[in-house]
Amino acid sequence: MKLKIAMILIFILTNGILYYTNTQTKNERIDLILNEQIKDLETHYNLTMDYFIQDAKTIKNNIDNNKKIIKLFSQAQNATKEQRDILRDKLYKLLAPQYGRIHSRGILQFQFVFPDNKCFLRMHKPSKYGDDLTNIRYSFKQANKTKETIIGFEQGRTTHAFRYAYPYYDKQGNHLGAIETSLSSHFLQEKLLSVNKIHSHFLVNKNIFDVKAWETKDLIQKYMPSIEHKDYMFALTNHSNKGKLINKEKTIISKLREQINNKIALKKPFAVYKNLEHSTNIITFLPITNTQQKDVVAYVVSYNDNQTIYNIIKDYNKANIVRLVGLLLLCYFIYRNLNYKNELEEEVELKTKSLNNKNTKLQEQAKILTQIHRELEDSEYELEEINKNLENRIIEEVEKNKHIQEQLFKSEKLASMGDMIGNIAHQWRQPLSVISTASTGIVMQKEYGILDETNLIDTCNKINDNAQYLSKTIDDFKNFIKGDRTKKLFSLKKDVDSFLHLVEGSIKTHNINMILDLQEDIKIDGYENELTQCLINIFNNAKDELIKKDTNVSFDSTNKKNYNNEDRLIFITTSTNKDKAIIKIKDNGGGILKDILPKVFEPYFTTKHQSQGTGLGLHMTYNLIVDGMNGTIEATNDSFEYGGKNYTGAEFIITLPLS
Repeated sequence: MKLKIAMILIFILTNGILYYTNTQTKNERIDLILNEQIKDLETHYNLTMDYFIQDAKTIKNNIDNNKKIIKLFSQAQNATKEQRDILRDKLYKLLAPQYGRIHSRGILQFQFVFPDNKCFLRMHKPSKYGDDLTNIRYSFKQANKTKETIIGFEQGRTTHAFRYAYPYYDKQGNHLGAIETSLSSHFLQEKLLSVNKIHSHFLVNKNIFDVKAWETKDLIQKYMPSIEHKDYMFALTNHSNKGKLINKEKTIISKLREQINNKIALKKPFAVYKNLEHSTNIITFLPITNTQQKDVVAYVVSYNDNQTIYNIIKDYNKANIVRLVGLLLLCYFIYRNLNYKNELEEEVELKTKSLNNKNTKLQEQAKILTQIHRELEDSEYELEEINKNLENRIIEEVEKNKHIQEQLFKSEKLASMGDMIGNIAHQWRQPLSVISTASTGIVMQKEYGILDETNLIDTCNKINDNAQYLSKTIDDFKNFIKGDRTKKLFSLKKDVDSFLHLVEGSIKTHNINMILDLQEDIKIDGYENELTQCLINIFNNAKDELIKKDTNVSFDSTNKKNYNNEDRLIFITTSTNKDKAIIKIKDNGGGILKDILPKVFEPYFTTKHQSQGTGLGLHMTYNLIVDGMNGTIEATNDSFEYGGKNYTGAEFIITLPLS
């Protein structure tokens, strides 16, 4: 009975520890994917806003250089009502063709106001003018008061928009008032869908609307209650489908209602997910602040299907079942063997007592002793058979464990490939943005009649250069994922350059400063692709630690984070010593704890410094270097000075035989 209770307790404790570890790993991997979704939506949103700001600046330059517009707006300053009506009509007819073109690009509103914030002309509604916008439009009030450009999201009398308001002057420097261009949230959604293939909702807090506006039929943008949160209204678009919205609310949002409400109350970007029948749906919320109070008044919400999270949860459930069944069988096997041994000992004890009680007849005692001896021999034979079976079982379990370890190594490789795909996404954003901006510039220059041959050639060259860069990124990624395990002579410097190109997107995204000291003529006879994998594993561990550092953060006018990348350093040095090539990779992440340092290359060992993945990254690196390439690798902590500052960090030293 005691043995049974002990085995039950051991089973419960072991199963609890393994379940907790498996759950933590699953949650960490899912959180990583959710954070990437937030960053991806922020990037696409910022690119779209950059497109709008560049468009608004181009419109501003055209208006600033148009003498007719300046003259009409200047004459209207001190004109009578009748004179202003005439001047307004002339200005409207002059700007009508231009407004038609910019309206097709998403510019919803284009209007002129006087220094006292009274409206002179609304291009989108020329019949409405003369109203005082001081207490309605913060951007006009500030632009006229401070003589500075105001950019941001703002609610007007009947609609919301992303606004670009700036002070306007005549050629003599006299302040004439302010001009505004506004981008509708409808166009933002269209841009995210058509260019970036992101299906999004735009939610506006219903408290920012004037209640009277809801009682009229004068709203430019149509709304309906949001399915995501009761305090927000959903901006309808041509792609809106009420049937699909109702279905999403029933199948996804209703299950996440409490979680969404709690996170929206924090007013920070977040992402949640719902596991469906064949995939997982991720809903990402990006908060939008207003220009006046810097308070969250709207959200861009994206919906994306993600097969990776679905597979993680599926594998997690399978692992729990396999673990539970395997642990039950193992405990039962151990219990059965221990119980059999106890029963055998009890049987021997009983027979010994029987022998002592039958001491009257020596012959009978001899027979009893002989019988006991035979039974003991049989028992020993049975024990030998059990031991043989146990040895075979142990060999089978060892082989299974090796197979599982090989599968986990493959999983780690796939995880690295996932990181590479993320890196390609980061590396492509800039050249894609340059290509988009350059092509848009050609179209606009053509529309305004300012396109010349030199400009056209330079722009086409810029597009071609960025296209070549995209092609090179694809070639480097193909070479990495081929998994071509062929031993050959290769240049160490070229291999390091290839590795840096593969992680270039991650370096730029996390503002990491790479300091290189590479010897040119080092040749190694080994597996080039596997060495690249090792460098990526070590880089990812250093990157994760650097991201956790408390760096100085500031914000620019578009509320983007600017990191002081002088505090995020990774050094790579290559050299030779006799017949050995030496690679040193060092960071300033604070180093590895002394009690953890000897364990970093053990399988399944992970810390907060290595909290992503399966805990096999450095173990796989150790095997690839030591077993695969006859080299050595060690991890140490190093204190050093750089740029007049003292740092402490982890240093990995790889030694490989020269060719």
